Amino acid sequence: MENGQKIKIFSPLPPESIFSIPNVITLIRFVGSIVFFMLAIVKMNLTYNYIGLVIHWIGDIVDGNYARFFKQETIFGAEIDIIADRVEFLFFYIIFLVFRPELALPVALFVINFAFIDFYLSYQFLKFDLISINHFYKVDKTVHKLNFSFLAKPANTVVITFTLIFFPQFWLFATVFAIGLIIVKCYSIYRLHKLAPYKGHKTEKESV
Repeated sequence: MENGQKIKIFSPLPPESIFSIPNVITLIRFVGSIVFFMLAIVKMNLTYNYIGLVIHWIGDIVDGNYARFFKQETIFGAEIDIIADRVEFLFFYIIFLVFRPELALPVALFVINFAFIDFYLSYQFLKFDLISINHFYKVDKTVHKLNFSFLAKPANTVVITFTLIFFPQFWLFATVFAIGLIIVKCYSIYRLHKLAPYKGHKTEKESV
């Protein structure tokens, strides 16, 4: 039993697996962060909101690195990770605006980008039969470098969030940065659509 359990925990898993330790970590950080986001509203204390954000970031780092280190990246894990990220940030920023409504413009642009445009872009990994967004370099190195590389991932969320939390007076910088991210995401979506047109669309030759 112990050996079998050890294999499940530390050995590579096929991409179609549902259960994995990284997935459990994703669910734990999701529940943990939501609990503190709710506490922030119930107790009207922004500190709980920040704790929820820290839980999100730590959990997001741990589940991703665990999956890659032990070769436990799975399609299901990639899907729930993408969804959990968006839900957690939506909770954080909705509550954040309750306390800092003057920052509505950069927050709105961030949410439009991350919860909708970047969400759509990230989910394109399924169209190209990849295990996760970390393998986009196999499809388009430019798209991977701009969106899913070591530096691009934190730039997608950390720059704007840290600016609004610690340097709210620089809200204009956060606004411009968010617009820049939207442009990059739209350009990346355009590149991917050139590589793999929507499967439901038939060309003139195919329809004849």
